[in-house]
Amino acid sequence: MPNQPTSVFPVALDLQIPAGMLGPDPVTADVHCFLVPHESGVLLVDTGPPGSQTALTAGLAHIGAGWGDVTDVVLTHAHFDHTAGLPQVLALAPAARVWAGAEDIPAVDAGERPVVALKDGDHLRTLTVLTTPGHTPGHLSLLDEAASLLFVGDLAGARDGTLSRAPAVFTADAAAADASLRRVATLDANRVFFSHGGELADGPAALKGLAEHT
Repeated sequence: MPNQPTSVFPVALDLQIPAGMLGPDPVTADVHCFLVPHESGVLLVDTGPPGSQTALTAGLAHIGAGWGDVTDVVLTHAHFDHTAGLPQVLALAPAARVWAGAEDIPAVDAGERPVVALKDGDHLRTLTVLTTPGHTPGHLSLLDEAASLLFVGDLAGARDGTLSRAPAVFTADAAAADASLRRVATLDANRVFFSHGGELADGPAALKGLAEHT
């Protein structure tokens, strides 16, 4: 069992974006998965790209846990950099249930494991589910009210200490994404975790500022 029951442990993974997607040259970025310990195990938010299991194994060991402790895998959305490591993760975590937004489930490869649809207001372990469509139709954010933690997936990302919206090329519906961003920016959370970029000291204020900037 994990030894830090109230912590969140981010696992940062390198992400290579090919030339032509965000500009003429290849781009090296990062993508974060999150290990969220709870009373009976560990919940994993996103799995990252293929090959992520090595870093996730190390993260689990860091919090005093192993793959047998992983009870749930929650996918914020179905993009490759967040879900393509799922088959390898599930091979290591036989007890884990997989959860995602209903609209994104057809794009999730979980092998023979069922993917359970989450809806707005659902509670999963310590987290409340928020449907925040736009980046993808089934994009989810997650709020831990007791710990005052907010996971916003790709509604926003941090780079060099600056917060910005997800690139337009990767966003299905910009207007819906803006509405979702404004929704989460009103929430009362002391810490905000972004799937791209590290945690900001002023994350909640930065999120509110970005939502107000059209």
